[in-house]
Amino acid sequence: MSLLNDVIQSALRDQAIPQLGSTGTLPLADALRSLLSPETARSGAAPDETHLEPDALQQLLARFERSGYADAVRSWIGNGRNEPIAPHQVGDALGPQTVDNLTQQTGLPRENLLDELARLLPTIVDRLTPQGKLPGPSA
Repeated sequence: MSLLNDVIQSALRDQAIPQLGSTGTLPLADALRSLLSPETARSGAAPDETHLEPDALQQLLARFERSGYADAVRSWIGNGRNEPIAPHQVGDALGPQTVDNLTQQTGLPRENLLDELARLLPTIVDRLTPQGKLPGPSA
């Protein structure tokens, strides 16, 4: 299993989100993989073969920072308590096109999708940045 998949599955368990959907994968997990490993997700790779794309993580965090949520992002990366983020703030940072694409991909209503991403992203980013450091850019 890949680190990214392990982190996503662990965060889903921590938040008591069911692990499997009717298709054998959880659409929310697929959406998270598409945010954090877009090239691999587009290739149709199996979840176990999906690895974090450091550039994608950095771009995702930059979107949150540009939207005014830099303090929250720093808390997720840094050691210590992760600041929560509100669902509407996740929507602001991702932008309407990305949210629409994820809503279509997951089949979840917009509000549910943003609620779940707001619950999961702080934990996932925290676990992907051990010792408070972002992974280096991919080659």
